Amino acid sequence: MDDSIQRYPLLRLLVAYLLGVGMAHAVYPVADTKMLGLMMLLGAVLMMSIVAVCVVVNRGTKMLFGVSASLVFMFLGAIGYIHERQNNVYEWSPKEVVYKAHLVDSPRNRERSVLCVVSIDAVCDSAVWHGVHRKVYAYMAPSDSVGVLQPGDVIYFKACVKEPRNFSDDLPFDYAQYLNMQGVAGTVYLPERSWVKTDECCRDLKTKMLRLRHQLVQQHLYPAFDKEAMGVLAALTLGEKRILTDEVREVYTDAGAAHALALSGLHVGVIYVILSFLVRGVVRRRSLRWVPDVAVITVLWLFALMVGLSASVVRAVAMCTLYAVARWISRDSATIHVLSLAALLMLLIHPLYLFDVSFQLSFMAMVSILWLEPYIEEAFIRPKQSSVVSYIIGVLCMSLAAQLGTLPLSLYHFGTFPTYFLLTNILVVPCLSVLLMLSVVWWLFVVMGLSWAAPLGSLLQYLTQTMTTALAHIAHWPYAVLHVERFNGFSVLFTYMLIFCLGVFYTKKCPRAFVLALASLLGLLVSLL
Repeated sequence: MDDSIQRYPLLRLLVAYLLGVGMAHAVYPVADTKMLGLMMLLGAVLMMSIVAVCVVVNRGTKMLFGVSASLVFMFLGAIGYIHERQNNVYEWSPKEVVYKAHLVDSPRNRERSVLCVVSIDAVCDSAVWHGVHRKVYAYMAPSDSVGVLQPGDVIYFKACVKEPRNFSDDLPFDYAQYLNMQGVAGTVYLPERSWVKTDECCRDLKTKMLRLRHQLVQQHLYPAFDKEAMGVLAALTLGEKRILTDEVREVYTDAGAAHALALSGLHVGVIYVILSFLVRGVVRRRSLRWVPDVAVITVLWLFALMVGLSASVVRAVAMCTLYAVARWISRDSATIHVLSLAALLMLLIHPLYLFDVSFQLSFMAMVSILWLEPYIEEAFIRPKQSSVVSYIIGVLCMSLAAQLGTLPLSLYHFGTFPTYFLLTNILVVPCLSVLLMLSVVWWLFVVMGLSWAAPLGSLLQYLTQTMTTALAHIAHWPYAVLHVERFNGFSVLFTYMLIFCLGVFYTKKCPRAFVLALASLLGLLVSLL
């Protein structure tokens, strides 16, 4: 565990890139275009200094290449972060002007308004149209016309768009920065008669897939299931969480099964297995064995587009793609290599993924399962145990490893800890696997118009209601949720240091690791005061 950075060069580059993004995030409030040039100049100076040191001490080119590559990726991370943050800023007109926009997601109901995420395509100022291409949160007054909107619809509105701002300086949460990190460049409130829908429709592939998801929910899920089951199945199969009721969300969160409602590697894995089974044996020529894999990967990426390219789904599909490519070219497909490369590629394309909670939880869960689960299983699984007992212990070990990896982040972002998560996962993991497989088959029956879809839908509704009811009972047990306050960034750092040092001590029997673990524990206690 302690020499993984050395053994995995991709992991070393990823760590360097993360350091660059972190440094840029720390200095961004005072960063501007001039700072980009200063950082590049500083990088050039450091590179020349390293070359000079290597020449003086007569070290080989391997060290020079390694350090240089790490520095390059560190500065790529810093520059990419600052560039993307600046692209999310736009100087809006201080007066009311006409905007052309299209919806990039389904409308979301709020207490007193309907939130429509729109992309501003153009603005008409002084009778001249200018391209904009910025994402805006449009809060619309509830009305019948808002209810028929769907992704891709083009609207025109006249309003004064404003930059995101905080509601109060006294609040600890920086709402303006949060919206900027989400790529939102402005907000606007639209009364009922300030906008008009046109017959135009956006034609890009992502919007078409989101529109397809909206239509699948409206035409197939609404007629087939009651509201509670429909919300759970829409989240499980299509990543559509806006239908979930607050009560269902609370039940899954308090019971420690919130991950079941978020599309992740398990969901993508089930779809991958089913699709691979369907296309197996279609092509028999050895030279064309890659064709079914390409078809499956293409469908997975279309699915990722349909569910909105959430970070956890992109991670899972990217790993499937990299596994397939590594198999085609007969290269090393070790999971840690694939995971590191997937994270690096995602962050190179979109550096702000790093601050997405879904990205953080998804990758930390995977890292913990890869590194911690084997040692946890080694401590509990015995050779002569029955297959049923071994399966249950395996589920518990995987759940424990994932929970340990995501615990600091969960406490930091949500301030809660579900105490019965192990028991919950014994119930949820097998139920979720069965539900996902049956859901995929149900969707295939629906698309093909087969009559078997009706009885299978009844079975799905019964299983969904049974799982939700069982989780509701667990969520109402005493001390089901522990609330932790004052868990800050230092607490996250010290907690991960504690977990890592204890892991090194357990595997390497290193006394220094135990001393560092005690020091990390002390730092954690101080950070919580």
